[in-house]
Amino acid sequence: MSRSENENVTSFKALQLWRSIPQQYRDKLVRNVFCGNCGGAVEIVDYSIREEKYALLLTGKCRTCGKPVARVVENE
Repeated sequence: MSRSENENVTSFKALQLWRSIPQQYRDKLVRNVFCGNCGGAVEIVDYSIREEKYALLLTGKCRTCGKPVARVVENE
């Protein structure tokens, strides 16, 4: 996914960690987020990336219903 207005980053390090993941896997992660409202896997949009202690946290909206969703991407 190229840098766009739908992708916000809270820190440079979070962006570096996110960019260290191969593009094909980042695309899969963004398209496979659970939405409790829709009851299944959806695409996350308008998301921000935040570094947590052992993971990256993507928080944004469900493309289908617009409700808040999040995705945890664990660091290795």
